[in-house]
Formats: sequence, C-alpha cells, structure tokens
Amino acid sequence: MKAAVVRHNPDGYADLVEKELRAIKPNEALLDMEYCGVCHTDLHVAAGDYGNKAGTVLGHEGIGIVKEIGTDVSSLQVGDRVSVAWFFEGCGHCEYCVSGNETFCREVKNAGYSVDGGMAEEAIVVADYAVKVPDGLDPIEASSITCAGVTTYKAIKVSGVKPGDWQVIFGAGGLGNLAIQYAKNVFGAKVIAVDIINQDKLNLAKKLELM
Repeated sequence: MKAAVVRHNPDGYADLVEKELRAIKPNEALLDMEYCGVCHTDLHVAAGDYGNKAGTVLGHEGIGIVKEIGTDVSSLQVGDRVSVAWFFEGCGHCEYCVSGNETFCREVKNAGYSVDGGMAEEAIVVADYAVKVPDGLDPIEASSITCAGVTTYKAIKVSGVKPGDWQVIFGAGGLGNLAIQYAKNVFGAKVIAVDIINQDKLNLAKKLELM
C-alpha cells in the first residue's frame, strides 16, 4: 500500500512509499482509508521534534471503512465506517484507564507517532477505541472531530456547564471555533469568545451566529 511516512532523517516532510502493513491482532480491525487530515502534531512528528520516528505512518485525523476484523472483535463489523484518532490504545487497567482518563495512561500508544497512523491506503485500529462515523457525514468534516473536536468537547464536558450558563472560550481559532459550536449547540450555553489576535475568527463566529 502507499503510505506517508516520516523520513529517515526527519526534516518536516514525509515520503510517499510502498509499505506492507502487519497482520491485525485479535482485538483490531483493518480499514480502507477514505480520508486523513493533517494536524500540527503531524508536522512536529515529521520534523523529529518528539524524537526520530522514521518510517512511521503519519496521521490521526482519519476516516476509514472496516474491511477485516480480528477474532475477538464484537463491537465492529465489516463495512462499518470508523475513525482513526490520536489515541490508539491504553493499557486498560491502570488508574487512568479505569477512571475515564485513559489519555494519561503511561503505556498509551498514539496513531501516527508510536504506532502507524491513517495517512495510508489502509490502517489498523483497536476496535474498542474506533468510533463509528455516520455514513452521511463528509469525511473531510468528520476528520477534524477525531482530534480538535474531541479535545474541545471533553474540555467543555468536564467544565460542568449547564444549559443557560455563560461560558467563556479563550481563542477562536480552529479548536476555539469548534468549542464555541459545542458550547452553544450541544451544551446549550451562552458563549463569550475572546481572542486578541484573530479578529477574522471572531467575525466568522459572529457571522455563523455562534456567539
């Protein structure tokens, strides 16, 4: 398959290569990829800012169709449309994993960094962490939810905001724009957006009546 991988001497760019994917494990699924976005974290990985990850397939903003499932998988079936997100797998039994804070797991694996990600024709996901994506949702729009979307959603969720509460969102850029939408349209909050640099982003939020 074709895949975008970190160069042998990381310099901020990726090489498009032919790469053979490993066999899936019993708890995993194999995907035919539809789309994969580029996160700024991908640029850091490609530049070697987090260590030399040469040969690793980049990408954690992916959407794909399940083409094969492992022998222990019951949550997915062939044909399901699912995400390839930054969180690939946790240990499942540490204090963080059992309390819903698995992103802090000390044995965490991340797609496009410590394991191969979604910038390829095929990708592997752990079935229990693959989120199903509605068939009618554009993969380009869905891809941002797998990273910036879940980041901002979780932040608003743990804030405990209730319908009718006021919530201030600092920063109206890519993540901030999604946070504004979640706060207003999902949590029913009244939103104040603050940004000292991106006036154009604030104007966009006003235009879309997000504030």
